Amino acid sequence: MRSARQPDVHDHGSTVPVLFGPVLLYLIGYFAVPVVAGFAFLRIFTPPPGRADALLVTGASTTAYLVAMLLVPSLVLPPQAIVLLLAAGIVPFVIWWRAPHLIVRVVAVAPWLVAAATTTALLRATVDQSGGYLAALAAVSWLTFCVPRSRAGRVVLRLTAGTLALSVVAFIGTVAASGRWL
Repeated sequence: MRSARQPDVHDHGSTVPVLFGPVLLYLIGYFAVPVVAGFAFLRIFTPPPGRADALLVTGASTTAYLVAMLLVPSLVLPPQAIVLLLAAGIVPFVIWWRAPHLIVRVVAVAPWLVAAATTTALLRATVDQSGGYLAALAAVSWLTFCVPRSRAGRVVLRLTAGTLALSVVAFIGTVAASGRWL
């Protein structure tokens, strides 16, 4: 029989704080975002990316999206919109990686998807910064497919790319300044 003074031998508590997981996620997000924003900035002046560059950008965008989903405590977006944005962010990576034969068909639809995601990002930015950020990441993924054929198309592409780059940088700057996800 144990006495009342004897400590419990089976105490498996840990004195090490569990901070490694969230810190690692923040670091992954902070390293992925410059790739995404840098591509959007460079897309203003450069031609469409090659396959390796597009894989890097769409992979970084998808990674930043997933990290944000893990770290954002609550989103104002409805769950259906979150799933739709996730699919919209992952599909470009899958097309560049596994189905490059579809790129010719996707080029015709990509500007409309970029426009829809950019509009969503701009409209959500005032109400839900996290939702605007996720929409901007999806828009940058689809921006890899945009090949404007006219002068007006090039101007719109440049304005859209600049807007997306600034919105991604502004959001991550806000997060870095606050020290937590908004």
